[in-house]
Amino acid sequence: MITAIIGEDQFTKDKCIERFLEDALGDLKDDPMSRQILFATDSNIPSIADAVITACDSVSMFAPEQVVVVRKCEALKADDSKSLAKWMSHGPNCKLLLEFSKLDARGELFKAIKAAGTIEKYDVPKQYKMAEWIASAIPTHFKKAIDSDACQYLAEALGTDTKLVCEEVEKVLLYAPDCKKITGELVRTMVVPQREMVSFEINDSFGMRDAKTYARMLNEMLNNGVNAIQIVGSLYRYAVDLMNFSALLSKGMTPKDAAAALGKNDFIFNVKGKAPECARRWGKPLLCRVIRRLADLDYEIKSGLCSTRMSQELALAALVVR
Repeated sequence: MITAIIGEDQFTKDKCIERFLEDALGDLKDDPMSRQILFATDSNIPSIADAVITACDSVSMFAPEQVVVVRKCEALKADDSKSLAKWMSHGPNCKLLLEFSKLDARGELFKAIKAAGTIEKYDVPKQYKMAEWIASAIPTHFKKAIDSDACQYLAEALGTDTKLVCEEVEKVLLYAPDCKKITGELVRTMVVPQREMVSFEINDSFGMRDAKTYARMLNEMLNNGVNAIQIVGSLYRYAVDLMNFSALLSKGMTPKDAAAALGKNDFIFNVKGKAPECARRWGKPLLCRVIRRLADLDYEIKSGLCSTRMSQELALAALVVR
């Protein structure tokens, strides 16, 4: 049984390795005599391929074969990859799991693994799907309910690092083990934002004219080092896109065709971004005023007329908070 797990979803991969060891060894899954865990990054091993082949061919004290796990296989040297691919082509009878963050599907090793065993892919969720992933994973893993507000905060604060998210939730539960539900207030108390925010993330709340969310995100961005000029530039481009989108809709185009004409992805721009609703909420006259104000604000910040953090935040907030 040869299995390869590929992807950046470290939390799910770790759980997959635990299940692999449990399925193969049962109660002996933690016994070092029944398993061997190697790291492809281990500089003390002259040849990872030789070590894997030797371990897979050896006999455990408690089983007819050794269970072998190799982690960080993306670091395998070219010679090791070729040796493993050649060895797998003979269909070895072993219990081997290889963990990769990435593996070229065109390479010999990928093809050899696919022919000799199974390949499972675990990619991290997209940023806009991360809150949904948290809402699903946390109750399953920690047996605790979690508020949608807490899911959204964790996604915004920690990004798509699934392992980091679960480690932070574990920290929260150490602080409040008796809580019946993980709330937004609880995670805000314990979890510090660690994700690098990018300027375009404020576009959705700006487009929906959601003053509360917009003001909060604006404050978080400026606190996390996002430059006010970057925010102004992102909002300017987005407002122009909404203006052009609105003009195309007025000519009888469907939202999907209008998005395509602007070079936008229909799902991201129309479905997730709710561009038709955003265009309706702003309207052309107000969009024109906002675009002119953003152009002026860009000049004011760059020329030093609006140089302090407070003045920049107030000026940007005034675009939506009226």
